[in-house]
Amino acid sequence: MTQTPSYISGWDIGGAHIKVARCDQNGNLHDVIQVACPLWQGIDQLATAIESVFAQLNNQQDIAAITMTGELVDIFPNREVGVAGILACVAQYIDNDKIMVYGAEAGWLSPKQATKQWQNVASRNWQASASLVAQVIPEGLFVDIGSTTCDIIPLAHGLAIPHGVDDFQRQTSRELLYTGAIRTPLIALSQHAPFNGRLVSLAAEVFATTADCWCLLDLLDPASIQDNSADGQPWQADFCASRIARLLGTDANQANMAQWQQLAQWFAEQQSHLISNAMLQVLSAHSNLAADAPIIGAGVGRFIIEACAQRLNRPYLDFNEILLYKHSASADHAPAVAVALLAQQQLP
Repeated sequence: MTQTPSYISGWDIGGAHIKVARCDQNGNLHDVIQVACPLWQGIDQLATAIESVFAQLNNQQDIAAITMTGELVDIFPNREVGVAGILACVAQYIDNDKIMVYGAEAGWLSPKQATKQWQNVASRNWQASASLVAQVIPEGLFVDIGSTTCDIIPLAHGLAIPHGVDDFQRQTSRELLYTGAIRTPLIALSQHAPFNGRLVSLAAEVFATTADCWCLLDLLDPASIQDNSADGQPWQADFCASRIARLLGTDANQANMAQWQQLAQWFAEQQSHLISNAMLQVLSAHSNLAADAPIIGAGVGRFIIEACAQRLNRPYLDFNEILLYKHSASADHAPAVAVALLAQQQLP
């Protein structure tokens, strides 16, 4: 009789990172990590990232509970091929009988089943997080802001109740926004910005991203960022100011740091306003949610969510607060934690 592995690793395989959360059979979280995985550069990047995870966690023999969003990267001709390609790469490193693929309403799937039922697998990581939260907070709004995107999911009667489940439906309802705390180009937030009392047109180039603003405002730790900046230079304040200045067609030494921080605050307000408005739109479709139903925040950008909750006059809860067994990085990487813990609940 085969012995059940002692640990479960939840894998959230994205287009820019892999996040892995490791728990034991009692649901105690032991490790939560993130590894860079620029999947758009090739499937070999996923292989390298998996090897890096193994080197850090030695979790090759764990049950592997898998969710993903990386199928959307443009090395794949479509999402169906992307799901199959990611699972084929994973299968080179983890035995098929140890792999559980999160299939949302279809339940847990084998890799073979997952390739056939790819619609239940593609970009469903948000559903794992929201379902776990709903077990503890039956009514509220779950919001996860990562490096690239923002998920806004209503919860009612102990269930996630999204308007749609695929990215097209969710982008239509604004339950999915392509705006994040690190990788979003500032030109995606506005085509102009105020500086020295004038409204300046911005270069339509990826010269600077949202991480430049949040680092300048000391709300994001440069040491925590695994992504490359727009120009490949570090995330320290001087470099952030230089990148933002480039958007205006000038140099950072043409103004003092306080002016660049003020401009960073303006961009931060544009992003916060975008997210608050989307939250209000989602709430408007669920008028039965109580006025004091909380907003639950997750992701590396959850400081933005907390500020938005204050604007909307709603209580705020951190994702880590809903967990019985906590880990310092749990809220940063909620989907990986969620698939690990949801899988743990299914094991004998």
